Amino acid sequence: MGNEESKKMVDKIFVIDKDGQEREAEVLSVFKIEEYKNNYILYTFNEIDSDNMIKIYASTLIIKEDMYSFESIETEQEWNAIKDIMRDLSQEA
Repeated sequence: MGNEESKKMVDKIFVIDKDGQEREAEVLSVFKIEEYKNNYILYTFNEIDSDNMIKIYASTLIIKEDMYSFESIETEQEWNAIKDIMRDLSQEA
């Protein structure tokens, strides 16, 4: 049943950028890291960087009732854990 639920996950979101513009993003993954007791989201606007790679963004996902907001990832330890998850996801693809 868990797999069925994850397939129903929204794969597009709208993000308001620092200039107040609404942009559509593709959700790549949503996950929780128990050690930090936080939910995280990986998403992309399908932008290509100078190395011809798609830029991926990661944020702490804050869920309040029906609203979602993003916060910056604060610690190097969290970033390292997220990078490990990103590597795992890229190997599965």
